[in-house]
Amino acid sequence: MKMKILFVVMFLLIITSCYEDKGNYDYREMNDIEISVETESSSYALGDKVISKPKLVFTLGKEPSDLSYEWTFDGHVIADTRDLEWIADTIASTKELRLAVMDNNTGVTYFGSTYISVSSAYASNGWVVLSEKEGISTLAFLREQTEEGILKPVVTRDIYQMINGVPMGTQPVSMYPHWTERWDGEDKTSWLWVAQKGGQGAIDISGSSYKQEGILSQMFLSKSYPEGFVPVGVIDMQFLTMAIGEDGTIYTRVKDSNLLFNSSNFLDRPLTSDKEGKIKVDGSMIAYAPFDEHGGMVLYDKNSSQYLHIADYKSWQGYNYSGKVLPLKVEEYEYGPSDARLDNMKDYSVYFVGASLVDWGDVSYMSIIKDKAGKFYIQKFTVEAYGGGSSVTKVGASFTSQSEIEGLSSVIDGTSKNCFYLCRNQDKAPYLFISKGETLYFYYTDGNKLYTCAQFDSPIASIDAECFNNKYIIVGLENGDVYILKGDDDNSDYTLKKYVIQQNKVIQVNDAENKFVLFHEKDFGRIIQVRYKWKESWNESFS
Repeated sequence: MKMKILFVVMFLLIITSCYEDKGNYDYREMNDIEISVETESSSYALGDKVISKPKLVFTLGKEPSDLSYEWTFDGHVIADTRDLEWIADTIASTKELRLAVMDNNTGVTYFGSTYISVSSAYASNGWVVLSEKEGISTLAFLREQTEEGILKPVVTRDIYQMINGVPMGTQPVSMYPHWTERWDGEDKTSWLWVAQKGGQGAIDISGSSYKQEGILSQMFLSKSYPEGFVPVGVIDMQFLTMAIGEDGTIYTRVKDSNLLFNSSNFLDRPLTSDKEGKIKVDGSMIAYAPFDEHGGMVLYDKNSSQYLHIADYKSWQGYNYSGKVLPLKVEEYEYGPSDARLDNMKDYSVYFVGASLVDWGDVSYMSIIKDKAGKFYIQKFTVEAYGGGSSVTKVGASFTSQSEIEGLSSVIDGTSKNCFYLCRNQDKAPYLFISKGETLYFYYTDGNKLYTCAQFDSPIASIDAECFNNKYIIVGLENGDVYILKGDDDNSDYTLKKYVIQQNKVIQVNDAENKFVLFHEKDFGRIIQVRYKWKESWNESFS
């Protein structure tokens, strides 16, 4: 048996060794494809055109004759062309935009991809216009969009009624953007508190959908406004919310979490500055600036004739100091003999106080004040970041300067409404804008001088600027016109510094030759307020 098996094995080996392989095998080098997918942006809004012209590199240097293509976004097929021109129709955050290229000669498919986000058409940077038209409060959104470097905002009029199906209210007064914690909040877009005297009163509106998300009166413990309270502004910080009445009275709530927009309720007692709780804090002049790391906001309190810091701070141990009212502490030696004291302004009238970023946590403030002799001054000071603590009774501050401003008495003279806007980033935009009637002025903070900036054909109702680098200035007029002007964010000859300061010229917005008007739209109604609205908090607070 063993001999038979051995014989078979030897026979097979002989046959194998004599076999001549005459097969016709074609060993070809694969023409692999390397795909690079790039887009103009990583962030889009619904309805935007997403364009990509992918780069294909072939290992053999020659493109195969028969290729097919398939584009997908978030797993859904959106195109079958080599180049992509897709109207974004799917909301998704940081999802894969992928191109699959099939070589039909070999049956091999290659992939390239990038990641993009598509948000609501309204969850974008842009401008909001609060106005009153035919007796009704209206809100318009101007989505920031450029085409070939030219600003062409997409205008959505009366966006609140369009989304909610009912009018917003009546007698609009103000609007203030606000945010949750920037990383993990319920919505990263800025929401809007809109204060109205009529209809449903003050309401909170989503910044991504523009749906109504809350009514101020229902957020009080009693589910109604305190007696005599008529809200004219609602300012939300990270933990503290201040509802301000037309007489300056402030009602507050401390939110349970800065991850949510509306949590907890407002107290039915007003904010006071004394231990006995008898002296109300006046909130009619708040230096609105939602700096995350500052630990609060500064206001001028006419009831006590001093600047006060309203705390907005929760320690990592969980102690919440939000709502504490703290005076400012300045060493006496920092003042000059004739300087007004921040804790005693009884001999001065204060017309404006605004904030700008100085350093991490520290904030610079600038005020317009007038003494009893009628002289106007720019008062500058810096307030340190507030870090909590039960033993802290004052917030550290440094007095910078008090400079008389010639010509300001003819601008702030009580004959017409004055609007103010202090550019937040003074390193890039050292301007304090002031309006009187149809004329826009600015105080050049680096040169301590007042300039006539621009001339309009209707009284100015509101001013705002894109606060990070002053790229845009928006001006709303009483006749319903909105202008977006170019700021100083380029190196052309048409900047505020070169045109207004160095050439001593005034921008005539109706001049066909002017280079400053980037956008002009009419018929918004009686404009109450205009604001540049960041999609997210990072650029608004930038700290």
